[in-house]
Amino acid sequence: MTTHDPDASPATPDHFSPAGFRLDGRHILVTGAGRGLGRAIALSAAAFGATVSLVARTAPQLEDTARAAEPLDGTCVPLAWDLTGAEAVPGLLGAVRAQGPLDGVVHAAGVQHRVDAVDVAPEDFRRVMTLNLEVPYFLSAAIAREQRERGARGSHVFIASLNSSIGRPTCSPYVASKTGIVGVTRAFSTEWSPHGIRANAIGPGFYRTALTEDLLTTEAGMSSVMSRIPMGRLGRPAELGGAAVYLLSDASAYVSGQVLNVDGGWLAA
Repeated sequence: MTTHDPDASPATPDHFSPAGFRLDGRHILVTGAGRGLGRAIALSAAAFGATVSLVARTAPQLEDTARAAEPLDGTCVPLAWDLTGAEAVPGLLGAVRAQGPLDGVVHAAGVQHRVDAVDVAPEDFRRVMTLNLEVPYFLSAAIAREQRERGARGSHVFIASLNSSIGRPTCSPYVASKTGIVGVTRAFSTEWSPHGIRANAIGPGFYRTALTEDLLTTEAGMSSVMSRIPMGRLGRPAELGGAAVYLLSDASAYVSGQVLNVDGGWLAA
C-alpha cells in the first residue's frame, strides 16, 4: 500500500512546473462520456495523457469518443453501462478495474426535465435526482473507499450548474439535484481531504448540448440566455474540458471543496 504524502506537489518555492498539468499514468472515469460535455472532458483528459474509462448507456457514442482519442497522448476505453441507480455502482467499478485502480472521476452524466414545478410527477423527480445526485454520490463514495484503502490520492469532479446558485423556472428537479451536488462536494471535501482525496465541482454556463437543445432552439429561449452572458456567446465544450483537466491534475493540488464556474461571466453579472 502506498502512503499519501501531504507535501507532494509539483510546485517549487518560486514557480509551478508545466508538468503539473499532465495526467500521464492516471486512470480517470468519466460518466456521460458519449456526447456533449462528458465527451469533451474525456478527450481533454486523454490529450493530457490519461487512460480514460468512458461510461454511458450508448455504445456507438462511446466508440466514437474512443476513436477520436486515438491521435491523443492517452487512451479512451469505452464501457457501455446503464447507471440506473446506486445498485449499478459495484458492477461498474468491477468492470472499470480492468484498466487499473482509479485516480479520478468526473460525473458528467445528467438529465434535465423542463416543466412547471406544479406539474412535476414524482417518478420524473426521482429520475432526475437518481442520475444527477444519487449516482454521483455513491459512485464517488465507492471510489474514495478504495483510494483510502490503497493510501492513494484522488480527485473527484462533480458537475454543478448555474442552477446551483440561482433558481431558473421550469426546471425545479434539476435545480434541486444540482444544488445538492454542491453540498455533496463540500461534505466530501471536508471528509476526504485529510486522506489526500479532493472533491470539487464545475458549474457550466450555457453550452449547446442535449440538455439545453430544447431551450436554445426557440428564439425566446436563446434570446433570454444570450442577454445574460457578458461574453456574448455560448460556451464551447472543450473550454469545460480545460477546467476538468485543471481539477484532475496536480495544478489544483491545494484546491478542494470549490465550485469553478465556467459560464462566460453569467453569475458575476
